[in-house]
Amino acid sequence: MFLVEPNQRGDKAYIRSQITIKRNKLPVEQRRLWSEAACKKAMAFIESHSVGAFMVYVSFRSELDLSGLIEWGWRTGREVIAPRCIAADRSMELYTLRSWDDLIPGAYGIMEPNPNTAQLFKDNCELGVVFVPGLAFDLQGGRLGYGGGYYDRFAESFQNNASKPYWLGIAFETQLIDKVPLEGHDLKMDGLITEKNMYLV
Repeated sequence: MFLVEPNQRGDKAYIRSQITIKRNKLPVEQRRLWSEAACKKAMAFIESHSVGAFMVYVSFRSELDLSGLIEWGWRTGREVIAPRCIAADRSMELYTLRSWDDLIPGAYGIMEPNPNTAQLFKDNCELGVVFVPGLAFDLQGGRLGYGGGYYDRFAESFQNNASKPYWLGIAFETQLIDKVPLEGHDLKMDGLITEKNMYLV
């Protein structure tokens, strides 16, 4: 676990840079093995909670790779949902991902659903789990994202829903820090999955 210096506790830019460096230094093969281990824990969570539809991200650069989880979702007949980022208002549109052919480079160079071929997912109430990317997490549900606020805004759409999905961070254990600096609007996780453990808050 990365211990943030007391004088840097509230400095999100500092924490982001330090964790990005740590994650980028992980060997490619290590990231692959750890990604597979984390995906297996995510599969077990989905099965134990009888989830039919779950939301993923498509990994970028040194992020934990969810490819194994995505392909398992297809094989088991579950609905795999992926977001498309709308840079103009920093919102997200959700699409059902049916194959890798549904993806094209998006606003930030990240692979996203192609709105011309992928099917729009309209009923957010059916989502059982949202797997959330991030740079740093703590064990109290804190998450430090990339600064765009996309997931915070997306979570607001569930405020009046009777049923809400599980919000689970998924990252390498090396991205754990002792305390994420949170503001009032920041989305809190219900748990965190790493290659080593499943931490529920």
